[in-house]
Amino acid sequence: MIKQAIQRENEDFFFSHSLRLDLLKNCPQAIPTLAQWIYEEWHPYDASLTKEKVVHSFKTRLNADIIPITFVVLSGDLPIGVISLKKETAPEFADFPENALWMSSLQVAPEARNQGIGQELLKFSQTIARQFGQENLYFYTSNPENVKWYLKRGAQVIEKRPFRNHTIIIMSFPLKEVF
Repeated sequence: MIKQAIQRENEDFFFSHSLRLDLLKNCPQAIPTLAQWIYEEWHPYDASLTKEKVVHSFKTRLNADIIPITFVVLSGDLPIGVISLKKETAPEFADFPENALWMSSLQVAPEARNQGIGQELLKFSQTIARQFGQENLYFYTSNPENVKWYLKRGAQVIEKRPFRNHTIIIMSFPLKEVF
């Protein structure tokens, strides 16, 4: 199921951009780079975050057909984009459905931005979430500047709430609609 979705995505979008979408499981050597990206993005909001915690989190996502799972966009052997799907286990999200699927770690390397890679990763994650039988794909951002980008791509704001000494914006993508 996931293997075929990756193959279709590579044939459609990524091949035409000389890029390749793959499972993190198949390129674990990318973890240090990905961990650095996530650490740099989130550490200003969460002082308890360390690179070691991010590396550990990525190592738990080295799966091919179960959640948690991470997908990487590669240019040659270099990672230029990443997205993960996971269950959110933090107690601050206990009021969400237990089996809800959460998107996380959406990042595109600065030099590869504004080429549609982030949007394509977003659409791909929604396809995979549908395959797992989800009706909504949840996520949150600490950076209010990101909200407009997500809204333009069909996300809905659920609420703002405190999280680890700052405020996050929780959003979702309804998955019944097809792009």
